[in-house]
Amino acid sequence: MAKRKTGWPFQEGFIDDGTQDIHVFTDYRWNDGSESRRWHVDPERYDAKNVILRPFSLKLPDGSDQ
Repeated sequence: MAKRKTGWPFQEGFIDDGTQDIHVFTDYRWNDGSESRRWHVDPERYDAKNVILRPFSLKLPDGSDQ
């Protein structure tokens, strides 16, 4: 039986258009060590040098449960 491939988000890319942040993509790290990017918009519409990278965590920052 083959091991199932699973992935976790580790960073997101945003563009500030002056009125709001636009979520451009999410990067995933897979359990086989590979990484992939899921685009939420057409990548040719935005200049990559204007993308703001933000780390992504599935854990709460202070460890508490709201």
